[in-house]
Amino acid sequence: MKTKKLTSIFVLLMIIAIAVGTYNISLSDFRLSDGNYTYISDLTWYRSASGLEKGFQEASQENKPIVVYFWAIWCQYCAKFQAETLGNPQINKILENDYVRVAMDLDIDRDVSSKYGVSYPPYVIFLDGKGNVIDRIAGAVGPETFLPIVTQVRDLVRS
Repeated sequence: MKTKKLTSIFVLLMIIAIAVGTYNISLSDFRLSDGNYTYISDLTWYRSASGLEKGFQEASQENKPIVVYFWAIWCQYCAKFQAETLGNPQINKILENDYVRVAMDLDIDRDVSSKYGVSYPPYVIFLDGKGNVIDRIAGAVGPETFLPIVTQVRDLVRS
């Protein structure tokens, strides 16, 4: 019995070592959140309901729209959406410069997700500084779908 456990542990460690070597993964890649922020796709996002309130203040002061991204750690579609869409260089730059970003973990921020009628991730809502919904995107859409909406919402709020 001990031999099976040791063999299983050894195999698991080997798989992790190969993955780290192959994909250049470090522990810093797994930092998702702290008390005030969530870190997704090389961007810093406000988190939780209190972060959303800060987001409304910042958006009003800077005349920027708010992007609220609803996600979950267990969501495979979220990982793909974060890598391919939010990680797209053009989209990432627009979100960094022209938006106030708020990330809501569906397992934690249930009141906010309920308020906006969100029941599954990934889900994105675009708001103005007063909390009015401008647009919403359900599901893991690709950059070709997301980019025109991000640009249109930004331009609408600016005008």
